[in-house]
Amino acid sequence: MLSDKAKAEIRALQARYPVPRSALGPALYVAQREAGWLPPDVLAEVAAFFDLDVTEVGEFASFYHMYNTHRAPGRYHIELCTNVPCMLRGSGKLAETLRYRLGIEFGKTTPDGLFTLGEVECLGACATAPMFSCTEKGTGKIRFFEELDTPEKVDAALALIASGHGFDTCERWPLGPFRHGGKPETNFLLARVDKPDSHKIETYLADGGYETAKATIVGGVGAIPQRSPQQVIDEMKAANVRGRGGAGFPAGQKWSFLPAGKYPRYLVVNADESEPGTFKDRMIMEYDPHQLVEGIILTCYAIESERAFIYVRGEYYFAAERLEGAIAEAKARGFLGQNVFGSGKKLEVVVHRGAGAYECGEETAQLTSLEGYRGHPRLKPPFPAVEGLYARPTIVNNVETIANVPHVLRRGADWYKQWGTPQSTGFRVFCLSGQVKYPGLYELPHGTSLRELIYDFGGGLTEDAGELKAVIPGGLSVQLLDPSQLDTPLDYENVAKQGSALGSAAVIVIGANQSLVEVARRTLAFYREESCGKCTPCREGAPWLEAILERIEHGAGRVDDIALMLYLADMIGGKSFCPFGYAAVWGLQSNLAKFGSEFDAAIAAAKDLPVIPVRPTYRPDPGVPSGVTEPSLPMEERYNAPTVKR
Repeated sequence: MLSDKAKAEIRALQARYPVPRSALGPALYVAQREAGWLPPDVLAEVAAFFDLDVTEVGEFASFYHMYNTHRAPGRYHIELCTNVPCMLRGSGKLAETLRYRLGIEFGKTTPDGLFTLGEVECLGACATAPMFSCTEKGTGKIRFFEELDTPEKVDAALALIASGHGFDTCERWPLGPFRHGGKPETNFLLARVDKPDSHKIETYLADGGYETAKATIVGGVGAIPQRSPQQVIDEMKAANVRGRGGAGFPAGQKWSFLPAGKYPRYLVVNADESEPGTFKDRMIMEYDPHQLVEGIILTCYAIESERAFIYVRGEYYFAAERLEGAIAEAKARGFLGQNVFGSGKKLEVVVHRGAGAYECGEETAQLTSLEGYRGHPRLKPPFPAVEGLYARPTIVNNVETIANVPHVLRRGADWYKQWGTPQSTGFRVFCLSGQVKYPGLYELPHGTSLRELIYDFGGGLTEDAGELKAVIPGGLSVQLLDPSQLDTPLDYENVAKQGSALGSAAVIVIGANQSLVEVARRTLAFYREESCGKCTPCREGAPWLEAILERIEHGAGRVDDIALMLYLADMIGGKSFCPFGYAAVWGLQSNLAKFGSEFDAAIAAAKDLPVIPVRPTYRPDPGVPSGVTEPSLPMEERYNAPTVKR
């Protein structure tokens, strides 16, 4: 049963939200920390706090993979990332080393109860792969152990954990920021991350921090002009700062959609950075959190909001810890709370940890999760700006988007627009990972070419990778590019012209030594695992595609498999409730279009059959493969459905 301390903590969590049910997820973390896991009796006790039936709480907990509702893990729960960026940098070898060192298979616990070994999806450590996260039972602390590219480094990490001192800090191991760079003239968002104590308010103030927010709201700070809320929105619109979460919608324009005279209003900062290949927001939150807090203050001033929520992905424990510390420091100085900068304005900021669900990166699913429900997307319209959190007007913006606000307001829209292109203004934090010599974050102007990023900044491909084979330019969900497209400028319009998307600016480099059949299979495994289950296309289609790719990869491919995959992908993309249906299949469709010969050859080799190329321009007649989509058929019979004509 929960202790009095845990009960008091849950009550305090409920008081942080306008609607107490929003605290359900955080309350489950408290209960899991104390009990070690979430058995039915613990779920029932949590349910009583919220006047909910235990089945409803169990339904909520079972949706998120970070809640242990089936069994208690060992004292240290190691979870290895095997997603595509980590796979390209040796997660397979790390998996074998961990299995050998711990003497257990994945999903098992060592006989002494010390270690549990598991597999997990992308953890936002793509440039420092291979890596694993480790959760300490009893405290709920999570620490990332990165750059584990030799058995000796793995041994050192395991020894540190077993010593009982692995969680003296939750800062990354090895310590400190990883490689980053770019052009000095556009180094703003990452300018402070290498400084000692960059996360503390004293160093932020010494670098001019909070001056922009104070000047904007109350005036009297140097040459920075005081502005009304509408003037702040107008400046952001003039700068054309596009959203950094993936869609690229202009932030100022989104802010202007709020209905006049309708209050309260909310700001939700989307820090659920779970698109594979993306790790920019983590750096800002961990090593310059006050930059984000100042951006929140300015954004809330502009949209006339008195409450902001930072929805941090659950695995980013250290980032949430740093944000909590920064908010407490800012509040102690009077920058947050009941009298912001002495202006009489109010602003409370709440850090809300998710619990492991890729779908919650979609803005409406995130709002549903924040309200204390499974993270399922909502029908649009109404859009969040009209009816969002608690059915009130809500702005949802990405971390990097909000972090840009102080810089734009400090120097003006014209300053920002001197970089980039007319449609894609300013600079961007590009995430570079995969088979490249110098992976990391590069803060560069929009329009920098893909070739320049990979070769001039990233140092080209690693020796074992060979020549470049493919590039994913905007996170795992977008279409692949081939070597002939290396001179593509990295901005929204030019990448779109090449048949892909800039997305989250996560550039994943794939070398000639890598099988693109394996990349396709691992990509579909991610979308199968992360489907929210709300609608049929993703829930049913992704497992089918993964199973087909598995059999091709394992030498049992069939002549009609490519046509079947194209048909299934067409039934998923654009047919699901939310845009993630497209995300699930764009990579596969482009892979087949550009590198279909690899799939043809794998199938031909398996069956000793002639290669019969099929390309994504083909669309089978929906009336022909009726048996393929018949849900009553067993899986094997679906694959043996009537042959699709080519």
